[in-house]
Amino acid sequence: MRNSELFKILNREKIPYTIVEGEYDVGSYKIDNKFSNVDIDVVLQTNSKYIMTVLKESVGFDYLGGHSFRDKKYNIRLDLYFLVLNVGYYTFLKVNHKSFINKTLSKEEYIIYNLLDPLLKFSKYYPRHQYRLAKYFAVELPQEVRIILDCTIGRFLSNILLNKVKNNDFRISRIFIKICKFRLLFINGNFVNMLKSRLF
Repeated sequence: MRNSELFKILNREKIPYTIVEGEYDVGSYKIDNKFSNVDIDVVLQTNSKYIMTVLKESVGFDYLGGHSFRDKKYNIRLDLYFLVLNVGYYTFLKVNHKSFINKTLSKEEYIIYNLLDPLLKFSKYYPRHQYRLAKYFAVELPQEVRIILDCTIGRFLSNILLNKVKNNDFRISRIFIKICKFRLLFINGNFVNMLKSRLF
């Protein structure tokens, strides 16, 4: 994955980045028959969208819309994020500066990503997500996970979600997800983002 021309371009343009990946990814892909093609999620430490123009003009990439491209050489989808991880207008994680230095999300951030991204994007956990979360929850979680999750969806919802996943109960009701989304509207400027997306 790291052989993509994208990373050479980012280094040339001096744009710090971090890759959204974890230690159990490879194993999780093997047990998920609904998942056919690995993609790469990359968070850039910049608000500037200049890189979009650079990639659109590069012969090595097909533009797929939004902030997504296809690496022609490796036939891999590349999804770009800017400073934060989000699904639509729901920003749920501001990436720490250290992750850009290390070029990989911290373990705590990656666990948060696996807890929230599938629910916001798919309203469910697919087998690959369940596999990863079960692995991480098999040992004591870093305290930072609870702190971040409490600040993101509130302690009450955080306790429910963490307890369910800890007990390998991945059945999350749509009502719970809707409440989480409502809670998310009131952090990270998400409410303003929602209004902009609906009015403009």
